[in-house]
Amino acid sequence: MDSKCLRLITHQSFFSAVRSGDLDSLKQLLDKLAGDEPSNGSTVHDLMALQNDAGETVLYVAAENNLQEVFTYLLGFSDIQTLKIRSKSDMDAFHVAAKRGHLGIVKELAGISPELCSSCDSTNTSPLYSAAVQDHLDVVNAILDADARSVRIVRKNGKTALHTAARYGLVRIVKALIEHDPGVVSIKDKKGQTALHMAVKGQCPSVVEEILLADCSILNEPDKKGNTAVHIATRKCRSQIVSLLLSYTSLDVNAINNQHQTAMDLADKLPYGDSALEIKESLVEAGAKHARHVGRVDEAMELKRTVSDIKHEVHSQLKENEQTRRRVSGIAKELKKLHREAVQNTTNSVTVVAVLFASIAFLAIFNLPGQYFMDGQDVGKAKIAESVAFRVFCLLNATSLFISLAVVVVQITLVAWDTRAQKQVVSVVNKLMWAACTCTCGAFLSIAFVVVGQESWMAITVTLTGAPILIGTLASMCYFVFRQHFGIFRNDSQRRIRRASGSKSFSWSVYSANLSDPDDYNNSDFDRIYAL
Repeated sequence: MDSKCLRLITHQSFFSAVRSGDLDSLKQLLDKLAGDEPSNGSTVHDLMALQNDAGETVLYVAAENNLQEVFTYLLGFSDIQTLKIRSKSDMDAFHVAAKRGHLGIVKELAGISPELCSSCDSTNTSPLYSAAVQDHLDVVNAILDADARSVRIVRKNGKTALHTAARYGLVRIVKALIEHDPGVVSIKDKKGQTALHMAVKGQCPSVVEEILLADCSILNEPDKKGNTAVHIATRKCRSQIVSLLLSYTSLDVNAINNQHQTAMDLADKLPYGDSALEIKESLVEAGAKHARHVGRVDEAMELKRTVSDIKHEVHSQLKENEQTRRRVSGIAKELKKLHREAVQNTTNSVTVVAVLFASIAFLAIFNLPGQYFMDGQDVGKAKIAESVAFRVFCLLNATSLFISLAVVVVQITLVAWDTRAQKQVVSVVNKLMWAACTCTCGAFLSIAFVVVGQESWMAITVTLTGAPILIGTLASMCYFVFRQHFGIFRNDSQRRIRRASGSKSFSWSVYSANLSDPDDYNNSDFDRIYAL
């Protein structure tokens, strides 16, 4: 067999061993070839550069099939020039590994020679571009870590990896590319389109958000035909993306392209459907106009916008008024609860005082000064029974006793659930207790003249001291009661509802008008004291 046939058989077996992934067989074959070098004139290095019919080297075959152990072994016999040999598909070993997503081989080659990350094919397509299009996130990150500048490599059509990833809605790839270089979003292709133009052609609003988050200034950037992102999104009938773009206040919704068309003009040309209707409604709400109306005052649009503003303002006012009503209702409930507790406390106090008065009046008639006759036909009779002062004492004391007992009976019998009814009961009972208190004081003063003597200065002094105190107290209480119930001595300004400031404001609530100025409450005795 001649030397040429032998070399062909050797090459075929070598490629077969690499493609099979059998590392031991490959090692044996290379050892045999290394021992036969003087006879066949071929070196192991030459075998590394050898190409099959598809133009592939053994390194290319190992990289394409993710034979990492075989690839690592063969890499020891190769140099950078061997790695850069391209197949007929116009890719080298690193490029095909990146395209296939073989992370281990990509990391190994990127660690040996980072310049491989920038090697491109005849269309200037980089390994990063090929990996990004196939959504190989780990490979993309590995390439960017080795050579961050590769993110700005553009193809012959001017597109970067971000352009294509945005077009196909590859959110993970878009995020990774922007994180390594946010400025890449502003790169334009040969059509003058940025990555945002490509993103709005797709159907992934998340990609659009990521791009605008990196650089919002490209929102109104036109391409060579004058189309902005909103033009393209409208023409592609992407309703969600149009709504997203319109949410940015910096968007020029009435931008005019080279064909003298706005987004509204393009929306009119869309085929009938739900998406087209949603786009038109969104554009109208955002104030979009046809190109022929741009620069003119659209009275109908202005009127509609004014009505919309008024509607929103009225809604806001009604919402605020509802909150005010709830707060006022809560305050009213708390005040009602406090009033009920105050009336209940007053009722309990009156009951205790009435029992005390009845006990004192009952005991006083049986503990008289001078005691009683112990024998004779007047046995048990008070020794001072014939005294006028004693008779007055007996009459007043009995009146106080019976009034107090009547109050006790009323208090333990009547149960008023309503606060207003409770106030009425307490008001009547209070007046009865006033009478009982007056009778008790009169009884005390009358018996004082018997005990200390009618001519004694002590009895007169007690009378002159006690009577004014009692009369003054009762007069003061009558003053408060009359003022509470009949408005006597009340300042007229406290009755007046202040509407001057409220009438000037645009409000739909009637609750605020019923609330007085807090200063009136703080400066008014009437609001501090409640008399029954």
